[in-house]
Amino acid sequence: MRRQIVLLRRAKQIFQTEGLVALLRRGFAFRATYYLYEHSPSERLKGRTEADFMPKIQGLTFEIVSTNQEADELAAEGLEFRSQDGIDRERLDRGAVAFCAFVEKELAHIGWVAMTEEAKKMVDSLPYKVDFADNEVCMGGVWTNPKYRRMGLLAYTDFKEHQFLKERGIVKSRASIVATNIASQRGVAKFGAKMYAEAHYSRVLWWKSWKEKPLA
Repeated sequence: MRRQIVLLRRAKQIFQTEGLVALLRRGFAFRATYYLYEHSPSERLKGRTEADFMPKIQGLTFEIVSTNQEADELAAEGLEFRSQDGIDRERLDRGAVAFCAFVEKELAHIGWVAMTEEAKKMVDSLPYKVDFADNEVCMGGVWTNPKYRRMGLLAYTDFKEHQFLKERGIVKSRASIVATNIASQRGVAKFGAKMYAEAHYSRVLWWKSWKEKPLA
């Protein structure tokens, strides 16, 4: 029941922000090309420190949130975290971790890491393989407040995520980026991520197709 409520809230959000056509397209038919990336936390951090990525933003604070209790405590302090109704609560319940940058008390940037297969369904539902049993994780759900874009928050959060993952023995992170999102592709390439496959995803009502093409 909770899953249905989350989906209805997501549909409402798409309708309000993108319109009826976008909602119908996502609900009934969808086709897109994605690039799949992998990253080693050890390679990401090699020769770099947090100071190399620290944004020059006054009042910046950073929080790592792994439970709903922690999220509620942030909210009680006046920090804006509950930005997507029940979606973020479900993610935390299923084993996702949120990496949040705040300016004063306003959410400036958020990125998610799925530490379990169940969490991946909420962070990135595309069916590419992530071997959680072999110390792999999935990254996604990235959002930057328009007021703070192009200020280095993505690079800083990515560094903090991989620092967190290395400390926990994670050997590889995986992520998908839609082919039309050139800015994100440039960003992850700059961080040293390797594009390992191209994937084509199609959906018409309940029929789905996913095809991956490995890249050399």
